[in-house]
Amino acid sequence: MRKNRVEEYLETIYELYYCGERIGIRRLAKKLGVKPSSVIEYLKKLCEEGYIVYEKGGLIMLTNKGFEIAREIKNRHNVIKEFLKILGVSEEIAEIDACYIEHGVHEETIEKIQEFVNKNRTQSRV
Repeated sequence: MRKNRVEEYLETIYELYYCGERIGIRRLAKKLGVKPSSVIEYLKKLCEEGYIVYEKGGLIMLTNKGFEIAREIKNRHNVIKEFLKILGVSEEIAEIDACYIEHGVHEETIEKIQEFVNKNRTQSRV
């Protein structure tokens, strides 16, 4: 399975869960921009890999393994988005670009971006 695709699914499931939305096939398909049949096929793979719990017709839930990865991806997304906003990128564009960047950036780069964001927050409060 492609890492980026796994991350997209897990992050989307995570976001829907924390927004209090029902996590179903049609909702995931709409959010991911794919057909419901593609979602079903991919959910089976995620379930086999131990990222989610999914039974046909039932709700989709993250396992501990899936939750940890999704949370990490969401944190990466938020750090990158905040960094882009500090640079003067609009909220809308920062959101779009963070989605692209979050999957390909090395962990060391994320750590340095996080340090920069934290430092910038501290300086802007003084």
